[in-house]
Amino acid sequence: MVERWWRGRFGRRLLVEVALLASLLTLYRLGRYLGRNQVDVAFQHARDVLDAESWFGLDSEQSLQRLLLDNLTLVRFMNRYYAMVHFPATVAFLVLVYVKAPVMYPRIRTTFIGVTAVGLVLQIAYPLAPPRMLSGFVDTVQVYGPAIYEKPGVESFANQYAAMPSLHVGWALIVAYGALQLSDGRWRWWGVGHAVITVAAVVVTANHYWADALVALALVAVVVRVEALRPFAARSSSEAVATS
Repeated sequence: MVERWWRGRFGRRLLVEVALLASLLTLYRLGRYLGRNQVDVAFQHARDVLDAESWFGLDSEQSLQRLLLDNLTLVRFMNRYYAMVHFPATVAFLVLVYVKAPVMYPRIRTTFIGVTAVGLVLQIAYPLAPPRMLSGFVDTVQVYGPAIYEKPGVESFANQYAAMPSLHVGWALIVAYGALQLSDGRWRWWGVGHAVITVAAVVVTANHYWADALVALALVAVVVRVEALRPFAARSSSEAVATS
């Protein structure tokens, strides 16, 4: 009985999955320390992004934030959604897929790993100061809480110039994509709602530009497409193992 449990999905294989994702998140956090001192380059990139958005007519982040600043209840909700929902929602969704949809889990896990890994490389290669550091924007998390970077040791080490792409948006889009695949009922739309609120939150709090969300969308689309093009035999094998 014990040996059968250990060989099943909720024994050794589950521990391997947990260790894999924990290692990825640890590397992601460590990787975000890199590039934290590239201040001048990060601010030059911020000006470049705003110039490009202006050319395409997308530079509405400041106007949107000003429109919503009079509604402090909504602003505080967005602050907390940005600060507190990102990790728990992603982990909860991965657990749900692992338990309820083992055939789908390998694809979601691979997409999650691919988006996170490539996103981290892009953040290191293209340091970008977020809008909240620029004149004319309000750092709503700093002003209205909850504090993120003021925690002991965080401000000194965390890379605050890792705005592009927004992995808040990237992970939320994976959740939305997975939820649409997971269910045919109305509950499938909760993932889409999570993605929409996340996009609004990262912009309203001035932590990201529209461009950061668009790059995250493109990255997720590419990784999903690459995963779909994997040899059918390889995908079938991994899915068969997941269900055993």
